[in-house]
Amino acid sequence: MVLSLCVFAVGVLALRYVLTESAASGRNASAPASLTPKKFAEYDWEELAEVAALIADAPSDEEGVELASDWGIEVGDTRALPLEDGHQATLTVVGIRCDERSDGSGAAGITLMASPISLEPMQNSVSNVGGWEVSALREWLSTEGLALLPEGLSEGVVSVRKRTNNVGATSDVDSVTSTDDVLWPFSVSEVCGTVDLFAAEYGDEVRSRTGYIDYTAYDVVLNAEGAQYPYFAERGVTCHGDPQGTLELAYSGTPCGWWYRSAYPLSFGKGDDYFFYQVMESGYPVTLGSPDQAAGVVVGLCL
Repeated sequence: MVLSLCVFAVGVLALRYVLTESAASGRNASAPASLTPKKFAEYDWEELAEVAALIADAPSDEEGVELASDWGIEVGDTRALPLEDGHQATLTVVGIRCDERSDGSGAAGITLMASPISLEPMQNSVSNVGGWEVSALREWLSTEGLALLPEGLSEGVVSVRKRTNNVGATSDVDSVTSTDDVLWPFSVSEVCGTVDLFAAEYGDEVRSRTGYIDYTAYDVVLNAEGAQYPYFAERGVTCHGDPQGTLELAYSGTPCGWWYRSAYPLSFGKGDDYFFYQVMESGYPVTLGSPDQAAGVVVGLCL
């Protein structure tokens, strides 16, 4: 009897192995014959783009995540990123099938964070009018910033659609519109998840002491700028804390604050729409930065 049970158990395990291997083989059926699974850091740039294309072609997000794992790619994987100017950055997998390609063909396979690639101002003046869409940093990233990436990587990067408050000072969620970008800073919500900055500071009820203003409308604007990437969610990052020090980043070995693409939406009067959000040098998730001052450029990019 005991022997029969053992034989049965071995048979079940063998069947499970066969089914698992069969499923993985099916997911990898369209892969080029020359492409074999390896660790994230071991792929060359062309191979990584090929794997990303396979993930993008998966029938669902869940199957895309499984396929990425089959190919040795997991959220949180990192590798060195040598830049063309001689600096070294770090490339981190922050999401699988999280961004929509600009050409309407579906999800990009892999979203990566390159951190930091330079120190640059967000804008050439002390203003956030027009937001990310008209910023000097957006122009810089599309030209000089892109040129910093290794040639093989820059050739594989795909443009994706990013939602941002492209007005500046506003409480109208319709001010959040889309741009098509190859390189882009993250928004506050993409890093921190649910944004409750104004509710935390001013309360979530309309009261006489705040002039009967519903300050939570500004949180609504910030929350419309994209969902939190799995990497930051898994590491517990919120607007109010970063328990694992995920956001403590350095440029050339020196700790630095770094830009979000999110404009500070509140204005107390005409002409004081100045700021963009930043991560503090200490890694605290949210502070304000004057847009004409240089800060770290941490960018997202998709394959």
